[in-house]
Amino acid sequence: MNKIKCILLCLLLLMQKQFVFSLTEDWDKPGPRSSRDIAISGLIASGETLLSNLVLMSANRIIGFQWATPTPQTIRDNFTLPWEWEDTDGFLVNQLGHPYQGAIYFTAGRVNGFGFYQSLFFSSLGSLTWETMGESKRASINDVLTTIPGSMAMGEMLYRLHLEAHTAGSPLPLTFLINPMGGFHIFVTGGRQAPDTGKNLYKLQTSVATGIVRTHYSRTDTQENLFSLNNRQFADISLDIIYGNPFDQNTFVPYRHFELSASFGINPGSYLNYRFISDGYLFSFSPIHTHNAAMSTGLSMHLDFISLGEFGIYNSTIDMFSNALGWTAKYQYLFSENTIMEVKGHAALTFWGASNYYSPDGSFNPYSDRYHYDLRNYGYGINSKLFFNLANNRLGRVDTDFLFYVLWPYPGTSALSSGTVLWLFTDLTYSRSVSNHVSLGITSSFAREWGRFSEFPNTRKKNDSLKLFIARNM
Repeated sequence: MNKIKCILLCLLLLMQKQFVFSLTEDWDKPGPRSSRDIAISGLIASGETLLSNLVLMSANRIIGFQWATPTPQTIRDNFTLPWEWEDTDGFLVNQLGHPYQGAIYFTAGRVNGFGFYQSLFFSSLGSLTWETMGESKRASINDVLTTIPGSMAMGEMLYRLHLEAHTAGSPLPLTFLINPMGGFHIFVTGGRQAPDTGKNLYKLQTSVATGIVRTHYSRTDTQENLFSLNNRQFADISLDIIYGNPFDQNTFVPYRHFELSASFGINPGSYLNYRFISDGYLFSFSPIHTHNAAMSTGLSMHLDFISLGEFGIYNSTIDMFSNALGWTAKYQYLFSENTIMEVKGHAALTFWGASNYYSPDGSFNPYSDRYHYDLRNYGYGINSKLFFNLANNRLGRVDTDFLFYVLWPYPGTSALSSGTVLWLFTDLTYSRSVSNHVSLGITSSFAREWGRFSEFPNTRKKNDSLKLFIARNM
């Protein structure tokens, strides 16, 4: 292992002059570089991007996926247009897996000294080479459109979190787990190129929970029941991160503040619940800052994914994806030293969203040798998110959130010519601290999806759950 590390380090140092970051609060604003250094860094970032594709291709081939055997003929075919629109791939793979894959490409740019917007080039390079040369099936337009913009939000969050972990002295396996490309780069360079980011985490909370859930999926025209699950127990783990001060942000550096809430719930064989909700400032300012009140506001990027209900590797009952740009305001008010209120609101335009719609006849997928009755719908829309909490040191804390999304299909992207999908997600939580770092609580969750489609059945989906949790605040 030491020999491999030494060889990789020597190659990197031969190709690249060591990039020096400012060890100040402006560590994320690297200084100017010569054209030669930029070119060399670009070649290394491109090489790391293509290397990640090669690793993934090898892993898929070892697993034995039928589509993981590209040939010279399939590669030639993928360099001809038009590419296809896929509507049968798994929702989890396409809408969460592809942004994560893009985040690896994006981080290859970031760890080599490129900025937030510059690193979009490497996301594009990785996605386009994967679609043309990484699979034997026809290249997919929607995979590219999901991967590239999604990589910016997910990639920047993972990049900053892995540097935060490295600065805190976390072991290399943990930094690699947070961000494989970032961990690989730290391993090769011995951490010499990793900046000292200081402490930027405003909140880090992990929790485990158990609860009961009910899910129902039906057609509204015939009242046909497509799936039901009643009072099923499930276990849940979640992670809530706030990076940077939410209420005091004056910056044009993207993602100096972001919030991420991720959770995973399961009852093996019957129920799954994935949730990934995020927002990050692209630029922001603070118009209010007094002794008892603070507020920030600015342009924000959002990457949201929810898949819950029926147990499945690829799809679930309620599937929602939204990549959006919007305006955000976050306000905090201190009533007394024991009582504080926080309100966070977002209004955004979804430029790339996805849902599933029901087709009675289904669509045959030759790569999985089965029919799919839930087909993909890509579109645009609007969304709003509101988060409110009121906390008292003695009485406990109440949290409520409302997430509302509307999606209309892009014409020609699926068999669906027109329609509307609406989602509403709400949570009500009460928690109380039992020590400085541990709290107990209960959460009631309500989720609804209404689909109104031309030429296809209208559908209604609902998911209700109640869970008890124990949380640790770090």
